[in-house]
Amino acid sequence: ILKNFFDFILFFLGLRKTAIISGESMFPYLKEGDIVFFKKYKKNKSILKNRQIVIFNHPLKSKNLIKRINSVNQNNVEVIGDNIEFSEDSNKFGLINNEKIIGIVTSKLIIPKLKNFLIQKNRSTSLNPK
Repeated sequence: ILKNFFDFILFFLGLRKTAIISGESMFPYLKEGDIVFFKKYKKNKSILKNRQIVIFNHPLKSKNLIKRINSVNQNNVEVIGDNIEFSEDSNKFGLINNEKIIGIVTSKLIIPKLKNFLIQKNRSTSLNPK
């Protein structure tokens, strides 16, 4: 709960953004309608690590996805969904260039009243299914 509170404060300071989960590719950790906080990815400043969850531009289609990093090299990452059967990820489109990354997830919103507040304010990035 403390991490959520910290991210909520950073959100109001403009240092965190939110995204609403759509689809089941990250189930069971993330479910349809969940809200996550994320920090913007900054090339040459942000550190990418295995198992982090990232939001990125699909390399071939005009949509945003959320996946877990499976491996990292200097310029690319391999991403996979937690629910492989329902995931469009590096198994289908290969590695993604780090420049496609929008943000790194810092926490999942677990306080229901904050979720309702954020939905009412309509300040969250929408993520495409799969």
